[in-house]
Amino acid sequence: MTGAKEVDPEEWFFKAHFHQDPVVPGSLGIESFLQLVKFAARQRWPQLADSHRFGLHTGRSHRWTYRGQVLPSNRRVTVEASVTEVIESPHPALIAEGFLVVDGLPIYRIEEFGIELVPINI
Repeated sequence: MTGAKEVDPEEWFFKAHFHQDPVVPGSLGIESFLQLVKFAARQRWPQLADSHRFGLHTGRSHRWTYRGQVLPSNRRVTVEASVTEVIESPHPALIAEGFLVVDGLPIYRIEEFGIELVPINI
């Protein structure tokens, strides 16, 4: 799966994240990856859309390696995610790995991140 976004140098976080060092917060990169995995979960289990909510899959260690930043001068951010494991119970879950790429250069590697669908009534 792939998602992409053009970099807008006027976005609020460039002025607010680090004093005199405008970058996209790393947490937004991780969030974009998780949103991509949530999209895949909705496609796999559409019948659970009204009865379940998303939660982070816990119980295993994830890894996030970063080697760069998204700057206002960059043009495009692409997030690539591959599902590496599908879990059906006790709650449906997807485990994935991937990369965040800026202008063709991978700057984050994301491993063993997962989301699960948790029944709303719990």
